Amino acid sequence: MAQGWGPAEVCAQLGAPEDLVMRRAEAGGQLLDVLFLDGVCAGGEIAELILRPLAAMQAPLDARALLERLVQGSVYCATVRRAEGPAEAAELLVGGWCAVIPPEGGCAVCFEVKTPVRRSPSPPESENTVKGAKDAFTETLRINTSLIRRHLQTTQLRLDAAGVGSCARTAVTVCWIEGVTDPTLVARLQARLRSIRTEGFLSPAAVEESVTGARATAFPLLQYTERTDTFCQGLLSGQAGLLVDGLPLGYLLPVCLGRLMTSPEDRAVDYVSATCLRILRYAALLCALALPAVYVAMAEFHQEMIPTSLLLAIIESKRDVPFPTLLEVLGLLAAFELLQEAGLHLPQAIGTAVSIIGGLVVGTAAVDARLVSPAALIVTASSGICGFTLPSRDLSDAVRVWRFALTALAGYAGLFGAAAGFVLLGIHLSGLTSLGVGYLAPFSDVRVKRALLRSCLRQTSEEEENT
Repeated sequence: MAQGWGPAEVCAQLGAPEDLVMRRAEAGGQLLDVLFLDGVCAGGEIAELILRPLAAMQAPLDARALLERLVQGSVYCATVRRAEGPAEAAELLVGGWCAVIPPEGGCAVCFEVKTPVRRSPSPPESENTVKGAKDAFTETLRINTSLIRRHLQTTQLRLDAAGVGSCARTAVTVCWIEGVTDPTLVARLQARLRSIRTEGFLSPAAVEESVTGARATAFPLLQYTERTDTFCQGLLSGQAGLLVDGLPLGYLLPVCLGRLMTSPEDRAVDYVSATCLRILRYAALLCALALPAVYVAMAEFHQEMIPTSLLLAIIESKRDVPFPTLLEVLGLLAAFELLQEAGLHLPQAIGTAVSIIGGLVVGTAAVDARLVSPAALIVTASSGICGFTLPSRDLSDAVRVWRFALTALAGYAGLFGAAAGFVLLGIHLSGLTSLGVGYLAPFSDVRVKRALLRSCLRQTSEEEENT
């Protein structure tokens, strides 16, 4: 316990910032120092919940009795903590607490009075469903935990708070359901959080690379979602969750290819339709990866595999095109990626116009000018559309990277190169793990049916059992 410290030492810990407010207040015949950060704390709540009760203490009190009155509830604040050192008091001030320091110093009684300025839950922007819930995570950690408790009204829900970051301390919360989540997974996640050496969690990339490790892979090793119902469904299925203060996202671990291919819409429709859509989604994943590579291989090395009428149409369309098929397809893939990035970073109205102009006007002009063939344009566009059907954007980005590699290998060695690329992809995926769980699960064991088929949600009421 640090002795003899007061407001000056706390101010020194913060570097004497201009938004630090220090004032005197009288209570029980004693002069107290009140410290808070303007903008982080609510000034109205400080005046009403702290300063008014302090002014109401008219009876003379000694320093020890006054301190006991502050801790035991004379101040109208729900949350109170006692800071034993200036560093601890400064850390609480940054987190939205008001510190009351007695005349002799040596400790501080801190009350939580965070500013109420925050964003309310809004509908999801990138994970829309027709019949699903319409509340999404916000940047405030406590709002996110309250949303989870509204969806999961169970006493088995566990929330473990921690802090990460050597410079900017960021609050994180590990979520799991006792009796459902494997305790080993929770222990591994908590151990990784304790071992992280970073300045702060200010971006999603910092969270993902710190928690999973900076591996040389484009595939995501943890699942993120902005939907509270998807996050809660992951907890119910045995995953461990991670919430980070300041990020409107929830992270789920461990993750595998089967979980990344599951859409929130699967739980909103009947199991027959969901099963058909899931199988179609896997077919789209295969087409997004293989379609450009197969087209390049067959057009340049294996023309005998193409039906005669189709081969003649391709030859006719490529008669005046000056570029080989490989450069033609790679150029279209690169143009497709540039259009996506332009539509993503521009304002919505301008981005939509750029996508329409780039896709229709420029694409049609390139075909008419004989710079690209219609067949290559159709193959590239079909591959891109198949990539849009994937539920996870991170998985879609990984597919886009490997699509270039597979197409380049097919243009170098035909179908043999494409097959070698798929073998390398399988080896790469089989070597990935997320919290010790294989990335290809459930395809690596007998649970393949569970990944492809969505089971019927059966009721277990007494009436159904009797029926």
